[in-house]
Amino acid sequence: MSFIRNSLPGSLWVALLIAPPTSAQDAFYGQNQAEASPVRFFAGVGLANIKAGEYVYQGDYKVSQLDWESKGVKTGTIGAELELGYKWRLKGRLDVGLGGNGHMVDRDWLLPSIDDWTHQSIHPDTGLDRYINLLIEADRSLINTGSSRVALGGGIGFTDVKWTARGGSYIYSTFSLHDTVGNFADGEKGISYEQRIPTLFLSANAEQSLGRFTLSGTARGGASVGFKGIDDHWMRDLRFTDDILFAPMVGATVTADYQLLANTSLYVSGDFQKVFTARGDSTVRDTNTGATAEFDDAGKGDFQSIALSVGVKGSF
Repeated sequence: MSFIRNSLPGSLWVALLIAPPTSAQDAFYGQNQAEASPVRFFAGVGLANIKAGEYVYQGDYKVSQLDWESKGVKTGTIGAELELGYKWRLKGRLDVGLGGNGHMVDRDWLLPSIDDWTHQSIHPDTGLDRYINLLIEADRSLINTGSSRVALGGGIGFTDVKWTARGGSYIYSTFSLHDTVGNFADGEKGISYEQRIPTLFLSANAEQSLGRFTLSGTARGGASVGFKGIDDHWMRDLRFTDDILFAPMVGATVTADYQLLANTSLYVSGDFQKVFTARGDSTVRDTNTGATAEFDDAGKGDFQSIALSVGVKGSF
């Protein structure tokens, strides 16, 4: 090295000292943020469409189905990523519903000899009482070139969603099919339904950076273990609780980042989650007397959410 230094002309040494990088943009934006910034955080707002199904069975015969749905739910999101070393990364995200309306349709099939439903109620005045979605994931990179990263991992999740239906209209079958039509009092509380969904999943992650842009995606597959559905029929003073031990789930997240400054980016993210229909035992309790009854394999449930969010990312 001393021979090389001594053999260079003095004017060439001056040129090397003052010469800029080949590309200033590559030097500023092309740096791998995972290596430069061990802690990153993000916050954003968005919209989500959420729906859930609630089913009651007697053996293989479906007695009842309630379809709950909310569209355009305003959400707030916060999260963080931490580089742990040894190629490991820890990620967490929390989505919270900021209020929203919904819609519910309740149908019963009380006469097995008739293919059509016998009872139906429709509840446009359905409020989304709560929506919380939490994901915690760890992954380890298999490929990490600085601009590209591929990793495998796994994690846990938890979703809690609850609606309350008020008022609405009904069509019942008293003496003949669909012969009784009427309306519930406006604002009268009819049915509340809550789903508590813990999940375990494996994940595959990919990330590609090009200049200021970074595109990343995550695919998740696993199951809900201990899915619980809680239904309160307020007019009948009854609570139905479904305990579903195992329900398959899938999920995916795609995010595009645009780097504004060395430690600040804007992002757009889309997220999908689906818990497939699964069956479990049901318990019915009279909320006035406390009397209970249990029914094996009488309840089913499912859940789905699609969300889009925008926000800012920072690192330090």
